[in-house]
Formats: sequence, C-alpha cells, structure tokens
Amino acid sequence: MKLKNIFLCDAATANPDNTFSVLRGGISALNLSIPSGGDVSQLPPCQVTLVATIELEVTEMGRAHQVELHLLDIDGKKVIPEVRGNFQTPVSPRRGYFNLILNTLLKIVKPGEYCFYVNVDGHELGTQPLTVLFHQQPPAQIS
Repeated sequence: MKLKNIFLCDAATANPDNTFSVLRGGISALNLSIPSGGDVSQLPPCQVTLVATIELEVTEMGRAHQVELHLLDIDGKKVIPEVRGNFQTPVSPRRGYFNLILNTLLKIVKPGEYCFYVNVDGHELGTQPLTVLFHQQPPAQIS
C-alpha cells in the first residue's frame, strides 16, 4: 500500500467512477488577512480540502482498512480533531485505488508550519505540509 498522490485544494468532489473533481488544487500556503487591530480571533475559518489517493496491492484488496488523518502544528499539537474511518476496495486481479477527500474548516490562530498526516492501518503513508502566513489589513480610508 502506498500514497499515490496527496494535495490541498479549495474543494473536491468524489465521482462514482472512482475519479474526483478539484477546484484550485495545489495549495501549499494560506495568506490570511488580520483585521486592523490585530485580533486573530476575528479571523473566519478557512476551507481547505485534502485529497489523497491510496494505491492498494491485489493482496490488500477485499478487506477493511482503517484510515486516520491528523493536522498538527509545528509544536505537534492537534489543530483539528483526529479523523478516523474505514474503507474497503473490491477484490480485483489488478491494483486498486481509494480516494480520500477531507473537506474541513480550519480555525487558524497563529502563523507557521502545519502538516496533514495520512495513516492507514497504523502506518504513516504520507504528509502534506501547509504554511500559514498572516498580514495586517490596512485600516479603512475615510474620504
């Protein structure tokens, strides 16, 4: 079993034929505007979607697998609750694929480095880093 791809995007939808549709894929950084006054608690949540395709060997198909997703900050603290689920691909004489799509709203309170982790059956298959930058919104001009 291996991770065939992993990336972040604005949104993704699974299709019945085991493909997916993506809106603005390849996100690696978020540049968030802090309201004037610098109150980061006023930042709205950001929608981010993680897409990962897990490739399974013939011997791994036809049985249940447990997947876990984590988003940690640079200090190793959880940013969102752990996401767990099960999946099973049908038995086939060829390799199989499972597309994992996680649409999430992130409440980010500090800039820095973050990382999504994809684990299957207790083994880390891959990671996707995310850099979060803050910039100050200029005060409104009155004319």
